[in-house]
Amino acid sequence: MKYSHSKAMAVFHKIVKLVKNGVLMIIHIYAKVSLRLK
Repeated sequence: MKYSHSKAMAVFHKIVKLVKNGVLMIIHIYAKVSLRLK
C-alpha cells in the first residue's frame, strides 16, 4: 500500500509539473499575442 501510494504521488507531482508548465506557456503566448495586437 505504501509503495503504490508513493508511486501515485510521484505521478501526481509529474502531472502538476506538466500542468504548471503548460499554464506558464499559455500565459507567455497570450502575453505575446496581446502585446502584438495593441
